[in-house]
Amino acid sequence: MHNFSLNKSFIKALIVGSVVSLCIIVVLLCIMSAVLLGVSMLPYEYLSYIMLIFDAIAVFIGSYVAARINKESGLFIGLLNGGIVFIAILISGFCVSPETLSIVTLLKAVIILVFSSLGGIKGVNTKEKIHIR
Repeated sequence: MHNFSLNKSFIKALIVGSVVSLCIIVVLLCIMSAVLLGVSMLPYEYLSYIMLIFDAIAVFIGSYVAARINKESGLFIGLLNGGIVFIAILISGFCVSPETLSIVTLLKAVIILVFSSLGGIKGVNTKEKIHIR
């Protein structure tokens, strides 16, 4: 059994990982918006699935960074990072449209948690360490 302690390093890693994930989502969303302005042939129904792919990439990278900083508990920190990012996405979705809950929302939660946990596991199992002071 592994002891999960919420020490200063863990909290710092979780904050950095969440911010990295959210920043990547914003950058990818801006890129997608710029592309959509130039190409209007993409059906609106595909946007949810494109954002799902962007969310998966972002939480994988953010959880990877968080786990590399923390150096342990990759699955746990990845799941927490994914949960924080999903809640932030859900809240921002409710601000835009109150009818945001759908099957895509459930799929998004599952994908985000799976990819964030994979990123956390990969981050812990990488040999070189990231040091943030």
